[in-house]
Amino acid sequence: MHSGRAVMRVVHTRVEFKVLGPLAAVADGRFLPLGGPKQRTLLAMLLVNANTAVSGERLCDAVWGEAPPASAQANIRSYAAVLRKVLSPAAGPETGEERLSQGTGGYRLRVFPGEADLHRFELLAARGRTALAAGEHRAAADALEEALALWRGSPFEGVAHHDALLGEVARLEEARLTAFEDHAEARLALGEPRELVGPLRAETARYPLRESLWAKLMTAQYRSHQPGDALQSYALARTALRDELGIDPGDELRRLHHAILTRDPELGAPPAAAQPARPADAWQPTVQVPSDDSDFVGRGPLLERVAALIGPVAGRPGSTTPCAVPVAILTGLPGVGKTALATRLAHHLRNEFPDGRLFVHLDGTRGPQRTPGAILANLLLSLGVPGSSIPEATEERAALYRSLIADRKVLVLLDDARDEAQIRMLLPGTPGSAALVTSRTRLAGLTDAHLIDVAPFDDEESQDLLRRIVGPQRLAAEPEATGRILAACAGLPLALRVAAARLAGRPDWQVRRLADRLADERGVLAELTVGDLAVRTCVAASYHGLAPDAARAFRAIGLLPAPEFPCWALSAALLDPAAAGPGDDGAAGHERAAGHERAADRATDALIDANLVQIEQIASLNGQRQPRYRMHDLLHAYAAERALADEPESWRRAAVARVLDGWLARARAAGDQLIRRGTGGHAPGAAGDLVGWLESERTGLVTVVGFAASAGYGPQTAGLAAALEDVCHLRNWWDEWEHVARAALDRATADGDPVAVAVAQGSLARACAVRGRVDDALTRYAGAIAQLDALGEEHHAARLRIHRSFAIADRGMADLAHEDAVSAAAAMNRLGDKHGHVMALRSLGFALSSQGREAEAVAALEPAVATAERLGHPLALADVLQLLAWAEIGRGRAERAARHLHRALAEYRSLRHRPGEAYALLALGRMHAEPGRAAWALAPLGQAAAIFTELGERRGEALTALWLGSAHAALGDRDTAVNHLTTALNGFRSLRMPSWAERARQELDAAARSAGLTDR
Repeated sequence: MHSGRAVMRVVHTRVEFKVLGPLAAVADGRFLPLGGPKQRTLLAMLLVNANTAVSGERLCDAVWGEAPPASAQANIRSYAAVLRKVLSPAAGPETGEERLSQGTGGYRLRVFPGEADLHRFELLAARGRTALAAGEHRAAADALEEALALWRGSPFEGVAHHDALLGEVARLEEARLTAFEDHAEARLALGEPRELVGPLRAETARYPLRESLWAKLMTAQYRSHQPGDALQSYALARTALRDELGIDPGDELRRLHHAILTRDPELGAPPAAAQPARPADAWQPTVQVPSDDSDFVGRGPLLERVAALIGPVAGRPGSTTPCAVPVAILTGLPGVGKTALATRLAHHLRNEFPDGRLFVHLDGTRGPQRTPGAILANLLLSLGVPGSSIPEATEERAALYRSLIADRKVLVLLDDARDEAQIRMLLPGTPGSAALVTSRTRLAGLTDAHLIDVAPFDDEESQDLLRRIVGPQRLAAEPEATGRILAACAGLPLALRVAAARLAGRPDWQVRRLADRLADERGVLAELTVGDLAVRTCVAASYHGLAPDAARAFRAIGLLPAPEFPCWALSAALLDPAAAGPGDDGAAGHERAAGHERAADRATDALIDANLVQIEQIASLNGQRQPRYRMHDLLHAYAAERALADEPESWRRAAVARVLDGWLARARAAGDQLIRRGTGGHAPGAAGDLVGWLESERTGLVTVVGFAASAGYGPQTAGLAAALEDVCHLRNWWDEWEHVARAALDRATADGDPVAVAVAQGSLARACAVRGRVDDALTRYAGAIAQLDALGEEHHAARLRIHRSFAIADRGMADLAHEDAVSAAAAMNRLGDKHGHVMALRSLGFALSSQGREAEAVAALEPAVATAERLGHPLALADVLQLLAWAEIGRGRAERAARHLHRALAEYRSLRHRPGEAYALLALGRMHAEPGRAAWALAPLGQAAAIFTELGERRGEALTALWLGSAHAALGDRDTAVNHLTTALNGFRSLRMPSWAERARQELDAAARSAGLTDR
């Protein structure tokens, strides 16, 4: 018998706290509802100070920053109470404490060993560092790889970062970088450099001033037989350090650079010829399928049936399946759970498909259709094919894709297919692999495929899903209301998930409250099609629960070009021009603009709380947070319908125009920075590296242009196409250029705008020319210039003559090129367009050089240099300097040419203009490619060849091959010369460059005779 008072033991459920990415808490396999943004910030602060009391004042600072409301402490108590209930004890290890307690020192969150991913990360990282110090490289690599795998994004992603959290985020990012560098060091020590090159390139792009990352990248590249790439990385590091900090690389990086140049044996000398990036015998399995749903329920018989149909045994020769490659199509109502089922299957079949599981989302129901060619390009990139090696023709891309996965066991998951044509070329071609397709339509045209209907959940499965998300006790307390929710959702998993999330996010609600709301929406059923009935009912219940401002924001999102959108786009759509006063440029105007931004932020927060919008990502640009959001495709479609029904056409058109104008302003500013180093101003709301913004929005910009064209916004379509034309040319965005130009042409044709039609035709002509389709380009140029001349559009016509001249000067049409350039120069001079005049003189110099009139070319180009310098246009200056150098080389004045080329190279590299850099290197190599100096030509020509191959620049590749052949012939290496000259000859012939082809043929004949190859 024991005396004294009994001690109460509290039993805690094990909770996984995830902070290395989006904040989350998982218990018993389900994600706990953490509430709105402020409540999540509170939890984040408690996790940072786990097992330590945090005062209410510190929590207020973390949640509200420097201006907490008067009710801040009361709100903190309320948030803590909700979190305490969410994290309430159920079962698990016994302790004497509550999970979340409040005492005299403040609030204290109890976190047990192994529950927080950041604690596991720190433990594994320390273990890896210890093993690395002891020389146990395999153990170190394994531990550090496991540590890095815990990261799912930026620390505390989706949580507002006031000063209290910024320091912890910075500390964790530094810890991740240190672990990443330690992991790279271990892998290098193990002799595994090739797999490190890609990740190290990504990290140096994010942290260009971290010299230790550059050193590891250079080492990995060199040991992967890529010495040219290693030297290029050093140049990029030096440029970044000089531009940002005004300093040169440190001792370690300079020593490494010297070791690479001298091929120091201690660094590991590469063989003479580089090996393929991924040899056939070094296949790397690629796994792209999304993570499995932790609350997946039911579907047992269906899972077994589909697994039996597409498993590798089904595709063996002689099997009973009607097709050599098993293809299963999951079809059914929107929201029925096709993607979740396919994802679960892909994970379930991981052992049956050990060589990879590919995933492609096809955007079948909204927006412009993704073409098979674009999808195949992405698949080839994911399989390790360099971008420069991807064929232009869709059929050739399909053949390469199928050859890569031939005789392997790969599962291809094609999600949300629109029709049969979109996926035919994406299917594997040999037994052993299989395809799993989801579609909202019945793809009966694939006659050999297994068409499988995915039915809604039965009652038991529906109740199981609700119980997992909401909790069984809460539903059991109100069985009648729960039954009404189940009936309203009609067994569709999407509807059930939206309803369950609504309840989970509002623990103060009775279940009956949501059931009543769903019942009230039955009047909407007449507006809904049968297939979308349950989903729309569920979405409508959430939509009609919004405040007026949030409801308008929801409708405005439905007007946006795509379900994923940047934060500024919604603000632009919601802007009410009538609210702005006259002369809104002063303090009052700025205050009104700030108030509008705050109102848009509040509406967005309300939509996030209602689970109608998710935070897609939060990037940091120049110290400013740049959030992006995403609305589910079905919700976006419903939002568009609500906008059509509830908003007047004038408001809808004006809202979309404002969003398109925002895209146009940003595209123009970024393009101007690319061309003129930002002298033309900046887009509203944009900051920092707009060229980086261009790259990140590459796909989105093409989508926006297509949307603008199809929706009838002619001026915005033309403006975006014009803003992106030079960007596409300078960044080698060939596919995107044609898509944008064709969209602009279609819109202009539909509007009956002859000027816009001619301009779009000119842009298409320019795109055709750079891809070697000269006949198509000339036809389009001729028609566009004739039409602009007839309309009196002198400026547009002059611009097209400049582009045509440059495109044809070295393709056997130097006389026409000269005529075009002279005409354009005169027009630009009359019109007072100094930049245009520089570009016309550039084309004139090129045409004169192509005619063998180098002295006249120099006379034309030298004034252009002076004008470009006065204008402060570095790209134009670099372009003219490069052509001036070519002319000086033709006159035998190598010293002058070298000065011009070194200036041009510096400008190109500061602008990150890779094509220009490559052509300048080509000119340096050409300058030396003669007897007595040919050895000096090989390094710049090798660097130029690497860049041209990376960019897919066929003209540059052919010219580089020509001069490499000349250099090797001068060095007496006849066999190598013959190989290069053969490549050059074939390239010039395919590009329709007859004078260059004749030169290559003559040099090839001479080299072949010297090598004794008389059969050529």
